[in-house]
Formats: sequence, structure tokens, C-alpha cells
Amino acid sequence: MDAAETLAGLFAGKTVEEQKELLAQLERAGAAMYRSFAEIETDPAKKEALLAAAAREEENADVLDGQAGG
Repeated sequence: MDAAETLAGLFAGKTVEEQKELLAQLERAGAAMYRSFAEIETDPAKKEALLAAAAREEENADVLDGQAGG
């Protein structure tokens, strides 16, 4: 089973609201992963790119959180 199939299984049977909540959690987990990669990155440009990616993940999660209840 590949990552896409695994993720699809996590969302199966959930309401749209539950899917948004789950995706927001996954986005924040992704942000944490990007930050952990950035912590050990020695190249300043790569580190900056990883931190920018983490910020985008957080923004994505905030979008989903802003849609809670509707």
C-alpha cells in the first residue's frame, strides 16, 4: 500500500467536517516534520525553504480550522 492509499483509508467513512479536522491535524504534523528537518539542515537556503514550507502547512491548517462548522 502506498502513501496515497494509506491517506485515503484515513479519510474513508468520515464526514466532510471530520475530514477537514483530520487534514488540519495532518497539515500541522507536516509542519512539525518540516521544522525538524530544518533543525538539522546546515545549508541556510535549504533551512529557510523548509521553514517556509512549515509556515505554509500551518496556513493550510488555519484555512481548514476557519471552516469548522460549515
